[in-house]
Amino acid sequence: MAKLHNYYVLCPLIDQKSFLGITHDKEESSVIVSLGRNVVNKYRLSDQKQVGGWTSKDHITAAVIYDNEQDHYVGVFNNNAIKTWKEDSDNLDKIKKQKFPMNILKLIRRGDESPLVIFANGNCAALSFALDNRKSIESKALIKETDSIVDISYYKLNNTPHICYIIKNNKDNYEILTCPLREELGDMEKTKLQRMKVSRTEDVYVVGHLIAKEKLGVYILWSDGKLTVYDFEKKNWRTIGSVPWISTFSSVSIAWMGKNHLIFFGSNVEQDGAIIVAYNIVLGVGSCKYPMKMYTESAKLYCFDNRIVLEASNHIGMLPYVVETKRNLSSLLGSHEVTKDESTEIADWGTPTRPLYHSSEEIKDLVNLGLTERSICSQIIPLLLEKNDHNKIVKVLNDFKDVPESILVLLLSYAIKLVNPNNIDVTNNEEFLRICESDLQSEGARVHNSKLNFLNYVLQIPVSDATLVPYLRNGLTLDNALFLMSYISYLLVDSEMEIDIEYESKLLDWCTLLMDAFYQQYLMTKDEKVTFVLETMKIIVDNLVDQLMVVDSLLPKLHQTVSGKQANNNVDDLLSYTIELMEI
Repeated sequence: MAKLHNYYVLCPLIDQKSFLGITHDKEESSVIVSLGRNVVNKYRLSDQKQVGGWTSKDHITAAVIYDNEQDHYVGVFNNNAIKTWKEDSDNLDKIKKQKFPMNILKLIRRGDESPLVIFANGNCAALSFALDNRKSIESKALIKETDSIVDISYYKLNNTPHICYIIKNNKDNYEILTCPLREELGDMEKTKLQRMKVSRTEDVYVVGHLIAKEKLGVYILWSDGKLTVYDFEKKNWRTIGSVPWISTFSSVSIAWMGKNHLIFFGSNVEQDGAIIVAYNIVLGVGSCKYPMKMYTESAKLYCFDNRIVLEASNHIGMLPYVVETKRNLSSLLGSHEVTKDESTEIADWGTPTRPLYHSSEEIKDLVNLGLTERSICSQIIPLLLEKNDHNKIVKVLNDFKDVPESILVLLLSYAIKLVNPNNIDVTNNEEFLRICESDLQSEGARVHNSKLNFLNYVLQIPVSDATLVPYLRNGLTLDNALFLMSYISYLLVDSEMEIDIEYESKLLDWCTLLMDAFYQQYLMTKDEKVTFVLETMKIIVDNLVDQLMVVDSLLPKLHQTVSGKQANNNVDDLLSYTIELMEI
């Protein structure tokens, strides 16, 4: 699910009509804001400070981009000219213009490759090729004079570069145009050009659209609230669901949020304000929403460095967010409607009668019966636990995405018994470290290491926080909980194993769950082991908080260093007052 934090202003907007857009800068934490026809500024997102900028007497007519390949900035001037300049350039008017015989619509950044120049007639070319061959660029129009390109994106399909346009005609009908590009030249292979009409049998119209290169598809939001996607690879349409909380009587802006989430900005259902909605495209549900006071028609919407950047009526706003993919679904209940996809699907009668399941032999028969994952897991795992083969259990678990809470606790109890069969005293540091650390030179140590890997695997299985606590309370003993908390403490502090951010977050979640499940026993017992484990965990948490405070205090100094400002080391200047002695 997604979480939205507090909204704040990045910079004021000079004129909404002349605002051209925002693009990535050289550093991930900075963006290039083309504020108007004559002003381009660079802003650092972390503290909303302007870190650079340029002005021009010539009109800037497309959003300025940064070219990674040549390490310079590129802008379109007066619709038909391109200028390139370095970061330290102070006067854009002195830079030579390179004119083209046709108008330029947009510049698209392509990572470390040469950017794409998109012409108003629909043709395109790599920037380096276009500058060297300005007079010989293809001039035959791909689109009609009554059509307009409303969205453009570059993507790769099977390592082949492609371009995609969303085209709108004078009757408000939409069309998707896709075409592969030649590698070095960046122009279209027009023999492979494809067009796809955007339409539905119902009496509805398009209110929002997005080309998502990350998911290789085009997302379309309709006036009845349904969200559909056109898949570039499969070349078919699919209905995802209905987007809640947002009005589709007016246009809706859409951006890619990351980790299977889209972000929507539009009018709220009451149409007395605006709203930002985060939407999970895998589950087809709204994750969260953020109310806004003012709605802006056809507002430009972006996501940079875990921040939503939005064009408002008189400013550019920012909304930091966090997307958590492996969290409980309880907070999503009631946030969606069941959407029935009534579109006709063409059957392929050449497919085999029996589906090809990529699963282990143990569960194939149960899958053929049409049982759910939870039911299959509940039947298979207890039998494998009786056979005491943890390596085979891991192979079977790889076929499951949804493990029941009761089975997860069984696996956890089994894994603890594997690693700690003698139920050692966790206050004995030598014995505990002997279990957690294993020398891979001996055969017995290799076997024990595989058992530790099994415990680590179980701890990484996605869990539902809200429903797991009673199963933990009934399925584990207090000694099991103390051993598990001690082992997690070891992983967080003393282990040499590489732990990524997601696993570290999950380990902390497990600590919270164990505290919730056994808090009565912790309070009522006077066992020294309980006191020892809880004090150890408290020291670890305090240490982590202290480290965060150090980072927080260090960030302003780092920003000063990056911006070239010298730190003020004079203690007197830092005091709110000074005392001076005067001789009379």
